[in-house]
Amino acid sequence: MNHPGVPFALAEDTLALVAAVNRPKLKLSLDLYHVQIGEGNLIEMCRKCLPYIGEIQVADVPGPQEPGTGEINYPKIAEALYQMGYRGTIGLEAYASGKPEQAIEAFRRAFTVANPS
Repeated sequence: MNHPGVPFALAEDTLALVAAVNRPKLKLSLDLYHVQIGEGNLIEMCRKCLPYIGEIQVADVPGPQEPGTGEINYPKIAEALYQMGYRGTIGLEAYASGKPEQAIEAFRRAFTVANPS
């Protein structure tokens, strides 16, 4: 967690709140960069949050930079999200490690599921 003292800084806490309120228009913005820093186990967290996700935000750790610059295996996460049935918004919330066009291309490659099974 890189925002100490902030309420609902952990995805688990936010998930508990959204699930307790249980209203169709209340959704979770799942920031995988922060989940990796604070909780890890990204695919399982996506699975837990799936019914409540409004959008997913991504950046690599450390960074935050585009996929492929750090430790997170975003192609594997993209495949898992596809298998779970997630078809919603995935946004890049990162700084480009080089040229912005290359960062966008890295994001696109990471989240293009080539052979969905």
